[in-house]
Amino acid sequence: MRTNYPSVDIVVCGYRNRELTIQCIDSLLKLSYPNFKIILVDDYSNDGTVEILREKYSRITIIENKKNLGPARARNIGIKAGAGEYIVTMDNDATLSPDWLTKMIGLMKSDKKIGQAVGKILFLDNPQKLAAAGGSMYFRGKAYDIGQGEPADSSRYGQKRNILFACTASSIILRSALNYIGGFYDIYYHGYEDTDFSFRLNISGYGVVYYPEAVSFHILSQTVSQKINKKRAYLAIRNRLLIMFRNYEFKSLIKYLPANIKFSITDCLRHPERTVYVLKGWLWILFHFYGIFKSRKEINRIRKSKDEQLYLLFNLV
Repeated sequence: MRTNYPSVDIVVCGYRNRELTIQCIDSLLKLSYPNFKIILVDDYSNDGTVEILREKYSRITIIENKKNLGPARARNIGIKAGAGEYIVTMDNDATLSPDWLTKMIGLMKSDKKIGQAVGKILFLDNPQKLAAAGGSMYFRGKAYDIGQGEPADSSRYGQKRNILFACTASSIILRSALNYIGGFYDIYYHGYEDTDFSFRLNISGYGVVYYPEAVSFHILSQTVSQKINKKRAYLAIRNRLLIMFRNYEFKSLIKYLPANIKFSITDCLRHPERTVYVLKGWLWILFHFYGIFKSRKEINRIRKSKDEQLYLLFNLV
């Protein structure tokens, strides 16, 4: 009976690429787990994608945004539309193995302090290579996918372990943990919203876990238009600063912010065209400092783990 299986909302965020969206949803419909609901949030594809998907998939819930809101806000909209005990976040350029959800639910049920988990993510077009074995970050604020490009069967990535963040292209979240920390922070718009979310889970005392038994597949950077590369460059610089100012304790900020500044100066000297993005990123932080300060207070209210306890999750390989 389905009552023996916790309910799951699978929230798929999509922007154009309808063939990939169809591939994604088809993989979800083959899942062996019996109790889940698919919620597709179309982030204003405006190319006929929604009409085609509504005709093809009568079982799924489709939410059509009236403008492009970015992944973080789109995920929040999809999450609010469901009520499952667990939430699976998906990008439309990702697919799941048939047993992925069954294995993930088993993991989550085994330890209620796990707030989020991610499996071994392989490249969809080259499954012999790792796309990610969890996520980590340098102290200066740059996040990265662990093991990207390494052999998929490498023993280095064959063990379950705690990580700093989970790629939300295919992750599972305990809804009560999400409610506790407050969902995705949509000011990031694109990039680092997943790092920030998992970081806050770790800060609040929940675990974020890499679980290699569950396998998914991803084509990186297919859901974002290549026309906004300049905006993405600015957002990457701004969001690295934002995640540090929001989540680092004051002593860590004093210790590691100079490394960010030094790296930015060196980068600008080597690539002068990036200087404008660095300046815009810092100006945004300065003009929004009051709001950032308020968000720091909110995060510190849920803080159960000191930065020193989380340092082991940085610089993972």
